[in-house]
Amino acid sequence: MIQGILAKALLQCSPAPAEARRIAGIAEEARRLVEQAGTPEVRQVVFGGSFAKGTWLKGDADIDIFVKIDPAVDEQSFEKIGVQIGKSALAKFRPKLRYSDHPYVEAVVKGVKINVVPCYDVQKGQWKSAADRSPFHTQYITEVLDDAKKGQVRLLKKFLKSAGIYGAEISTGGFSGYVSEVLIAKYGSLESVLAAAAALTQGQVIAVGEYDPDVVKGFASPLVIIDPIDPRRNLGTAVSPESAGKFSLAARAFLRRPSARSFERQQPKVEKKLYGNILVVEFSHRERSPDTIWGQLKRSSNSLAKQLEIAGFTVFRWTCATDEKKSGAFAFLLESLALPRYAMRKGPEIARTKDTDSFVAAARPLAMWADREMRVSTVSVRKETDAGELIKALLKKPEASGVARDMMAGKLKIYSGSGHRLSGLVKKAVDELASTESFFR
Repeated sequence: MIQGILAKALLQCSPAPAEARRIAGIAEEARRLVEQAGTPEVRQVVFGGSFAKGTWLKGDADIDIFVKIDPAVDEQSFEKIGVQIGKSALAKFRPKLRYSDHPYVEAVVKGVKINVVPCYDVQKGQWKSAADRSPFHTQYITEVLDDAKKGQVRLLKKFLKSAGIYGAEISTGGFSGYVSEVLIAKYGSLESVLAAAAALTQGQVIAVGEYDPDVVKGFASPLVIIDPIDPRRNLGTAVSPESAGKFSLAARAFLRRPSARSFERQQPKVEKKLYGNILVVEFSHRERSPDTIWGQLKRSSNSLAKQLEIAGFTVFRWTCATDEKKSGAFAFLLESLALPRYAMRKGPEIARTKDTDSFVAAARPLAMWADREMRVSTVSVRKETDAGELIKALLKKPEASGVARDMMAGKLKIYSGSGHRLSGLVKKAVDELASTESFFR
């Protein structure tokens, strides 16, 4: 049964010969344009990414073109040359400047996304920029994966996409295409990868070859995946704890009950009864690169959630959303949007004299007593009882609340998930918080 499901899924995610020829033609056209726009500092122009490795998914081809620059060029000139070549080469296709560790140029050529990325032409291990490893990644994968294993990579990518955890972008925090390839290089097939994923443990180390355990001790991520061409690099840094957990649960669900649905994005079950416990913060933000805005949104929502908890609110889940242009939102699923006026606090055991004296001196409660556990207990008036009002106050002083200072601009709305008609990115965020993933059902 499982082999039949995998065979059908592989057929659905593998490009047909006609599509492969079309993509190859567009890629060659783009590379010629980049080569023609080259400068004396450019040593070579090469393909990279899933197109070069032969692991791209049907109907979802991105083409990466790496411009290899003389390592003697300084960083400022390196970035300038890379952007200049990309914009000049793709001028008639409305190129856009994108940012990762270094700026690169993106354009859509005949319906296919083209990325022109500068890197230094260095020897292995002598990295000067974050992109320098990419040509070595391409070489490694093309050497260790035959056509059958490339098919397994496609299946794994499709599985991860269906689970909503494919992509190392900050917005997703999932598994990159290269990580998918490394996992197949390690385990050999989708089934073996899923068997390993089903038994994942916190901080587990996955490595194709040898690695230095002392180096690994310095990695702090839910999953450690060693880069085969640079054993001092952890590919798992981009994988969030949520994505690692989803991968393990989705793998168990498939192995327990194999289904073609595991290769199709399923709509989660949304419990609208929870809408009334979701606090929404809708706002405008300044336009900037996707990685920058997503990083600011995630850090800011995390800080606001902590501030809510400090004030006494129980935060079950939270998330953020953006259209990557000008609109953004935070959403918090709370035990309650309002707290009682009074709060009880337990102090130290009475036998701890100094601690008790300090607690009593600092407390200004309505009432204080020695309780049945021989501890000092108090009742005091809460400073904040309305979650929405607390968030509003925090956003007025971003430097104290941990919200990115220059991120928000223009409109600001704070309301309950059941208090407005939801649509667009706000509905998506609210539904995410009130949902159950398909692999739990």
